[in-house]
Amino acid sequence: MRIKDLLPDLTARFETAGIAEPAADARALVAFAIGKAPVFLRMNPDFEIEPDQLNTLNGFIVRRLKREPVSKITQTRGFWRLDFTVTKDVLDPRPDSETLIEEALKIFQDRSLSLRILDLGTGSGCLAQALLCEFINAQAVGLDSSARALAVAVQNAAANGFSQRFKAVAADWNLPGWTQELGQFDLIVANPPYIAESEKNNLEPEVVDFDPPQALFAGSDGLDAYRRIAPALPSLLKKSGVFITEFGHGQHEDVRKIVCSVGLRFHAFGTDLGGITRCLSAFY
Repeated sequence: MRIKDLLPDLTARFETAGIAEPAADARALVAFAIGKAPVFLRMNPDFEIEPDQLNTLNGFIVRRLKREPVSKITQTRGFWRLDFTVTKDVLDPRPDSETLIEEALKIFQDRSLSLRILDLGTGSGCLAQALLCEFINAQAVGLDSSARALAVAVQNAAANGFSQRFKAVAADWNLPGWTQELGQFDLIVANPPYIAESEKNNLEPEVVDFDPPQALFAGSDGLDAYRRIAPALPSLLKKSGVFITEFGHGQHEDVRKIVCSVGLRFHAFGTDLGGITRCLSAFY
């Protein structure tokens, strides 16, 4: 079967199934099945897909129709200027989270600074490693309570060339003493769970069925993680250190109050590409 015959049919199937970006997902899965970049499909519409490649693709199609995200099928997600392995054990990095990197670059304009960075709930390591990509003399600690998530972060650090500058640490901010031996940092970033348990039934299957629940949900109002993290910030931040965190739609004032209640000084809110207030920065 030729690419130009396959793609329209697959796009229509995905559209009928209610998939948000049917054409993009069809291209991504066909390209992955034949071992090519998506741009290859546009340049070679008459390319004949081999029977074994078609069998592989059919397996991907079944998974996508069950609403498994493309990134979890291909186990790859682009974030900032890097590619990250993603598995069922880590939150799928979203473009919205790049807002945190943009805010850090606004505050720390000297890219040669030897920053010490802490990524709370590092997951795939995407936030810490995106910052290491920009700050060439920085060192980062990625903290997570999941050993499997940390293994993914370490794998990504090696693939992206950051093994010497990225350290994975197992710790759970829900337990006493989790800050011990971490030291102090110039910059702390966090994308903690911030979805209220009551919102679970309103989420897309791609999220609720395929992202780890501990990376999504945080109590009845979605703010439990901030209440756990905030009291530790004064001991973790150097003087004039910066905390940048992501939050959900409409949570900005609640998160600001929690962060400022422990002695940090609010600096700014950051908005994502959709114009939603997505993160805040604060100084110690």
